[in-house]
Amino acid sequence: MNSTTFGQLLEKLLYLSNQKKGTLAKELGYDISYISKWINTKNLPSQKNISEICKTTARFIVSSLSEKSKQGLLDYFELGKEICNDEVLVQYIDRSLKSAYMATAEVKNINIYKGTRSEDNYNSATHINPSLRKQYLTNDAELFLSKSGKLDMIISANLYHINNDDKRSISAMKQALSELQDENEVRVRFLMGFDDMNEDSIFNTILTINMVIAHPEMDFEIYNCEVESGSILSVIKDNIFHSALFTKDKRCLLTNMSKEKEVVDDMYYSLEDILKNRGKKMFERLDSLSIIKNQKYVQYIMGSGLRWLMGSINELLMPGDLFMEIGRQIFGDNTEIIDELQKINLFLQNVTYSSEIKILIYESELRDYISTGKMNFFNIPITLSFEQRERHIEYIERILHESDKINIKLVGGNFVEEFRHNKAPSLYLSKTIKFTKVHPTQDINDYAIIKNNEFGDICSNVFDKLWNERKDVVIEDKDEVIDRISKTRIYAKLINEKFNRTIE
Repeated sequence: MNSTTFGQLLEKLLYLSNQKKGTLAKELGYDISYISKWINTKNLPSQKNISEICKTTARFIVSSLSEKSKQGLLDYFELGKEICNDEVLVQYIDRSLKSAYMATAEVKNINIYKGTRSEDNYNSATHINPSLRKQYLTNDAELFLSKSGKLDMIISANLYHINNDDKRSISAMKQALSELQDENEVRVRFLMGFDDMNEDSIFNTILTINMVIAHPEMDFEIYNCEVESGSILSVIKDNIFHSALFTKDKRCLLTNMSKEKEVVDDMYYSLEDILKNRGKKMFERLDSLSIIKNQKYVQYIMGSGLRWLMGSINELLMPGDLFMEIGRQIFGDNTEIIDELQKINLFLQNVTYSSEIKILIYESELRDYISTGKMNFFNIPITLSFEQRERHIEYIERILHESDKINIKLVGGNFVEEFRHNKAPSLYLSKTIKFTKVHPTQDINDYAIIKNNEFGDICSNVFDKLWNERKDVVIEDKDEVIDRISKTRIYAKLINEKFNRTIE
């Protein structure tokens, strides 16, 4: 889209909406010859009139769409379901036309007077739908990366004081940026505040954790810092500054964008100064070997007040012989790690599993594990044989039968419906250490240790809410939990035996 000229885009819009040049000319009050010259890039509209031309054209195009042609236009712009109404689509087409106009004018070396960029594209106060704001920023990032191969972005936002659409758009932006990173250098630092932290705390906390654990290959850091509660600020070094202001009831009042070098530089270095002098880094990333060798893992399991939200099945609640069997399978040539694993295993079997522990396990993850054998051993993906996973599940059943201290509840649904398509997050809490795990990849299997006490307290409060209040999705009756686990294991065993007989 970035290489599309103003004329090409205008012609495509007319084609997609099944409209003619003459009809558009009449709507704009121009002779058809002007429209033809714009499309052929022989001439461009007057700089003074471009804002009104783009706005009127956008409204004309959208009002001309049928259901079928509208879908074709959405597919062309790759917008899909994020366009919720016609007014949002008008906004998008309007800005796309302006951007194409500016790019075409620069290529043709037209002397654009100073006011044009301010009045018609940047440094203007407008309202942009949150789903489009994310796309505009991503498009800008893609353009800058294509030129330099490097992107350095700082974002400042109080997630607890903006509406959910904007929260989701910020979170989704990480995925969009990660897709641009393959052959580029991308760095993102996020300043976050926690005003009104008790409001929508489950949504906000899971959103924050998702931002940390998804796409771990990105250079993405979050800092706790006092930031303006009614705004979102984002700046791409040397390129562009975006801002959005909100009312007290979390409605977006206006948005603003600037490419003026002085404005961009001032905002970048101001935010970086705040980050360096007042920001508190929220997470410390440690790989699996480090968390074992540095005894962070031992420090955690030795703690009191253990609470586990298990987004994936892992080495915990595993019988001792199976624990070391899998450990040697993965780390067999590393005697230092094997020695540490033996210490961890000894402590788990003799102390941790005799302690008071609250455990939330996603039932869907448990079923998937029993069926496929896929699990994470110290956040390293591995596939267990059916015999191995059966030993694991039988051990969990035995613990449930014999222990009054280990309390397991199954999560039968989604704590936040908006995140139903996200991989379930993990959270491990004690009074001294709190951490989550990134989604492991072939090369990355990190733990994200929560360094900020304020966010750690928020995570503790959220776990307690999930444990005590979310009876709509949590199965807490012990007999029912045991019965569900047992039936899932027996069903998987029958399927496995039938499958083996078929092969034979």
